[in-house]
Amino acid sequence: MMLAKELKAPPPVIKMVGMGALFHDLGELEIPDRVTRKQEPLTKAETSLMQMHCEYGVNIARKMDVPNEVLQVIAQHHERTDGSGYPAGIKAAQMSLLSRIVSLVNAYDELCNPPNLAKSMTPHEALSMLFAQQRNQFDALALNTFVRCMGVYPPGTIVVLSNGAQAMVVSVNTTKPLRPVVLIHDPDIPREEAIIVDLEVEQDVSITRTMRPQQLSAEAFAYLSPRKRTTYYFDTDTGKVAG
Repeated sequence: MMLAKELKAPPPVIKMVGMGALFHDLGELEIPDRVTRKQEPLTKAETSLMQMHCEYGVNIARKMDVPNEVLQVIAQHHERTDGSGYPAGIKAAQMSLLSRIVSLVNAYDELCNPPNLAKSMTPHEALSMLFAQQRNQFDALALNTFVRCMGVYPPGTIVVLSNGAQAMVVSVNTTKPLRPVVLIHDPDIPREEAIIVDLEVEQDVSITRTMRPQQLSAEAFAYLSPRKRTTYYFDTDTGKVAG
């Protein structure tokens, strides 16, 4: 919905993309957990079954009498603008705008949250992968807008600061993408009172690198709680994407 808003979609369309995103994987209800949650690579037969979830989802959603725009998202959220997606292998011209938006955001989410969390990418790595290696698979305007909104360091990214502190990005400064707002890990301060620093204001501190959540100590991971803390919203007053 945030991306649709940035693409200047009218409110009714933003509502539809939200509903489509909410129901996009509805068909996975018909797929056994042993397939949807399998951490090893799927077999050819399992892959074919998994790809049926788009059709299954459309069938379920039709019984719910959802709008046609939502049915298109459910059917097309794994399609790619270059024709490399599934189930129909259609290209950009045959995809709805809503489907092009959801397919991009869904791909980002799957890179960050695969069934096997050991293979998960950081938000920073996922955006880099989409932009550098898969850009031909997505709507160019949607992808460029998504990267701009999410920033170089999207909310949820674990970073190391120039003073050695570990932190998690909680908000993006769209005008200065290298200087987001971060939550600092400090074992001497209770987690509920964690310090939040705006790097746009604190000019003497900068980000030196990113790291994967798995690289954190158990104590630091529990303190930052990246998976529990991170949900995205768009602040219309400040123009910031926050977590």
